[in-house]
Amino acid sequence: MNISANFIYIILIFSSLIPALLSLRLAAKQNRSKLVSALVTFVLGFTFIGGWIYLAVMNLVNPKNKDAVQ
Repeated sequence: MNISANFIYIILIFSSLIPALLSLRLAAKQNRSKLVSALVTFVLGFTFIGGWIYLAVMNLVNPKNKDAVQ
């Protein structure tokens, strides 16, 4: 299977940018650091699956400050 250079951009958007935007939204809901969660998800997104895994873990694990989540 040949992957052209134009297709790499689509893969990187799907694997890093979309999870970073979703983690930014989730961090705002859970009163977590938006910058750190988006940055970590974006960097892990370059592993092609790490950003999605971090987003799933962030979604499943409750924040330490449970009073902040309403």
